[in-house]
Amino acid sequence: MSLQIVFANSVLNDLYSEGLDAYKNGQYEFAIQNFERILDSDWESTELYYNLGNAQYQIENISGAVWAYEQCLKLDPLNKDAKYNLKLINLKVRDRIDIPEPPLFLKLYWMIKSLLAPSSWVQLWIICLLLIGAFFAIRKILDFPSIKLAENIISIIFIISILPGGFSIWDSITIQQGIIDSPEVEALSAPNSYSTQLFNVHEGLKVDVLDVTDDWIEIELMDGKVGWIENSEILMLTH
Repeated sequence: MSLQIVFANSVLNDLYSEGLDAYKNGQYEFAIQNFERILDSDWESTELYYNLGNAQYQIENISGAVWAYEQCLKLDPLNKDAKYNLKLINLKVRDRIDIPEPPLFLKLYWMIKSLLAPSSWVQLWIICLLLIGAFFAIRKILDFPSIKLAENIISIIFIISILPGGFSIWDSITIQQGIIDSPEVEALSAPNSYSTQLFNVHEGLKVDVLDVTDDWIEIELMDGKVGWIENSEILMLTH
């Protein structure tokens, strides 16, 4: 390990520890500064995003908190604390749309799909294929029924995981999303300031991103409304 990497790790660890101490002492702005400096250094973790979200929540920065919790859940879809806090902060979003209760089979599919991050689905497939290959090779030498049973179970897991895992990866590649970052934003009919105003959105709302130019972003709401906003008025979600 190079001295530069060791030094970088030491500096980032110090920033994180100072940020946690600042949070515990009620210095939320200072904690946010430290956590964001770490993100600016291209380091991230579920804990970092979660604590950043908590700090933003404390100063009532709705968009910042929503963004941080959403980023946390992209890395760890099963993080119960982040899910709970995101639900709380979304209660303060003016434009939120309450989704009707989905059918049981669809709810089950969404639950399975959200079990793992896209990269984790790939890791699961690789592990399954390695195990299947290993069990197959062992079975050629030792033809025990238990080995065949284990091979079949792993094969079933692999086959079942293809659909939710594939759509999880597809969504991460094709769907861009962002969080509205201004108290109130006018969505326009074209990417210029003199076009027709279509509707207003407010901070904290998660939207789909359809198109991006140098200065403008085309967004789509859950109800199908489409409009253009300035790119300075949205926090883009990554991964």
